Amino acid sequence: MNRFRHLIAAIVAASLAACGTVMPAEQSGFLSDYTALAGAPDAAAASRVSADVIDPARVSVDAVAWRVTNSVDISSDEREALLARLRTELQQRVQALPAQPQGRPAVLRAAITRVETVSPALNALSSLLLTVPLDRGGAAVEIEAVDPQTGRQLAALTQGYFAPMSELKARFRKLASAEIAVHKAAADFVQLLQPAPDAGKKTALR
Repeated sequence: MNRFRHLIAAIVAASLAACGTVMPAEQSGFLSDYTALAGAPDAAAASRVSADVIDPARVSVDAVAWRVTNSVDISSDEREALLARLRTELQQRVQALPAQPQGRPAVLRAAITRVETVSPALNALSSLLLTVPLDRGGAAVEIEAVDPQTGRQLAALTQGYFAPMSELKARFRKLASAEIAVHKAAADFVQLLQPAPDAGKKTALR
């Protein structure tokens, strides 16, 4: 009976873990500055919102680097595909921002610092036995915008993310969850390039 209870408890714990999206983001050293980043309560992300208006038309994407240190079974082609996806996501998101002709230019730098792939075979098996694909995947990404003249950091994001259970199809493709995490990181970062409407007022009051 005790063994059965332990088994049930282990299954429940594994199922709950499979549903979580939090991937603690550790500093990789890629960003030029980490001191101004404000952490999220769940430790999955930290960010810095730009205090300056940035002109999307004068934003370029420079380095997109691979800084993954964890052991992961990824081919060079798969690695390049993930990096290309991050670059494309950033470019497309920036192009979709509203025009700010009076804004300043910026250069974006980004790195993928962690990747967790999924095993489609393992998830197919766990789905049959437990009705839940237990193996989850995702990625951690670091992105910053810097002044092209001085190199001063304008905005930054560090974020780790496991694809949620609602993205069920991603549990059956090796890199789909990592692609979702890269997509989310780019989308969340680009929002940091737009200061809050009252940011200037707050600065003036200080």
